[in-house]
Amino acid sequence: MSDSAALAESRFPGTEYDRLPARVWWLGALMVLIGVATFILMTTNGHAEGYLYLFFYSIPSNTAISVFPHEPVLIWYGTIANMWLASLAATGGTMVSGWLDHRVFVPVLNYTKITSYKRSRFYSKMTGIFMRYPFATLVATGLTPIPFWPFKFLCFSIHYPLWRYLAALTVGRFPRYLFLAWVGARFEIPAWILITIVIVIFSVYAIRGVPAAWGWMKERRQARQRSG
Repeated sequence: MSDSAALAESRFPGTEYDRLPARVWWLGALMVLIGVATFILMTTNGHAEGYLYLFFYSIPSNTAISVFPHEPVLIWYGTIANMWLASLAATGGTMVSGWLDHRVFVPVLNYTKITSYKRSRFYSKMTGIFMRYPFATLVATGLTPIPFWPFKFLCFSIHYPLWRYLAALTVGRFPRYLFLAWVGARFEIPAWILITIVIVIFSVYAIRGVPAAWGWMKERRQARQRSG
């Protein structure tokens, strides 16, 4: 084990998992279900501007692995709703998302069959950087355009405490959401532009993700055939 990983374990002790808990599967399925249901309701219901929709949409759009962008939605809400209430609703959904992520990905990233990644030089270097100021790093990456998901995974891999993670999410995400809603209120960006952005993002994920998923399933099927 690297010095950085040892430091992380000494500060945030946790266990490795020989088997994934059942909650990983049913909470993961719940995240997908919430995402699909909310997206359908928001795109088909004439009252999609309600804060409850934004609350639920913010759950799948802020999970560690998400294809739902939150930026255009927050900007759109800024044009039609109170930006403070919209930011609070989005932050509330993000807290639920953070809890789900922590419950799912801490076991996944500490599953004994895949923890060999912790011995890599890259992981050791990134963990060493992250461990200097973990809370501030989460706040900064949650607030700014810096990609957030790598630091989420670092956080989960070292058993970063749930309450600290949720606190960092709140401190970083609320002002980000408020800024996005302010942009919508200030500049009144047309809805068709925001819809186009969402479609483009989904298309990019589909172009990159579908072939990768198909290749993974094909490899799994071939592996089962060889073992059978």
